[in-house]
Amino acid sequence: MFMKIHFSGIGGIGLSALAQMCFAKGHQIQGSDTSDTSVIWPILKQKGVTLFTRQTSENIDDSLDLLVYSEAVLATNPERVKAESLNIPQKSYFEFLGEISQTYRTIAIAGTHGKTSTTGLIARALQECKFDANIIVGTALEFLGNTNFSAGKEKVLVVEACEYRENFRFLSPEIVVLTSVEWDHVDAFPTEELYFKAFEKFVSGAQLVIAHSDDAGAKKVLQNFKGKIHWIDNTQVIDLSILGEFSKRNARQALAVGTYLGLDKNIFAKGLQKYVGASRRQEFLGFYKGIKIYDDYAHHPSEIKALLKAFKSHFSQNKVGIIFEPHQFSRTKQFFSEFLEVLSLADKSAFYPIYAARDSEQDKQFSLTEHLKNTGIELLQSEAEIQQFLAQFKTDDVVLFCGAGNISQVAHNFLQKFAKN
Repeated sequence: MFMKIHFSGIGGIGLSALAQMCFAKGHQIQGSDTSDTSVIWPILKQKGVTLFTRQTSENIDDSLDLLVYSEAVLATNPERVKAESLNIPQKSYFEFLGEISQTYRTIAIAGTHGKTSTTGLIARALQECKFDANIIVGTALEFLGNTNFSAGKEKVLVVEACEYRENFRFLSPEIVVLTSVEWDHVDAFPTEELYFKAFEKFVSGAQLVIAHSDDAGAKKVLQNFKGKIHWIDNTQVIDLSILGEFSKRNARQALAVGTYLGLDKNIFAKGLQKYVGASRRQEFLGFYKGIKIYDDYAHHPSEIKALLKAFKSHFSQNKVGIIFEPHQFSRTKQFFSEFLEVLSLADKSAFYPIYAARDSEQDKQFSLTEHLKNTGIELLQSEAEIQQFLAQFKTDDVVLFCGAGNISQVAHNFLQKFAKN
């Protein structure tokens, strides 16, 4: 049955992919957001999706069959209030995605780290094998046409599974790729035990879980799992275009997915090798006075550690620096000592102010300035201070701008304003 669906918050990376999927399946789609700055917005417009840049009650009428909303769109939003008054059914992004996943052989990419990169690797390799799966990924990928979704003829859905607030509980996966499990999202999971329990519940309905044999977190999650487990021993040599042992670990899990689907191993591996990365994952932005500037989404101590090790190894003849923007006061407070430890792997490191997200007023009492005293690590709060930090580097040195908040835009704006070559 074809429906007319309104997507409230359509600029979001998840909702925009789901809207494209519904559009590709023949549903009549419209959507709204508070701005048109999303990288996916032009793609939606080009496809003919009706878009509104204001969220008002006028966007909603009784011709709609369903309203799907992002987590950022609260029940008090005028669109949702109007839909409620018209008795139009409403579902969250995760609820609706979960319903859709029940009609597909769903391959869910879950874990604390590497979900987007692993999904991207799988998508590129499936494309190389001409296996036409449906793909929902957490960033725009060039080989998907600079968008975050690909419509396929196969009844297979490859999708990232978000653990935050146990949102992945709505999915019905046949296969779970468990990249890693390590406590995170402390605002939603106040204890490590709650975090691990969420993963245990999620994987329990899967037929197969693909996990690393040396990942203590995965072993803990899977200790009572009744289905089949494909353990990756990480001894297999694999050739990639992207940096880091963590990338090879992701690729080995991707290869196991190809094996399970019965695809040619050599062609699949060729696709993995052709994967050149995603937006905000080891992304080269340009030069500043001969210094190579990169952008990366890493925002957990383990992710930063793996990233710096990869860059220090690859750029062994040059200095590697990092400007890190912590994401959430709660996460920064919980893992502050770990952040200091991993940032010490860089030749020079600095913090950028914390990006607040879902933080309580109590969380916001954490002072980064106070905690950085006597550490020797700077807190950069202006373009001038970023310039002073970069003055410590020379031609062909590397500086990473890292974090899950606004740091990417900071890096882009800085280069646009100051880069000469």
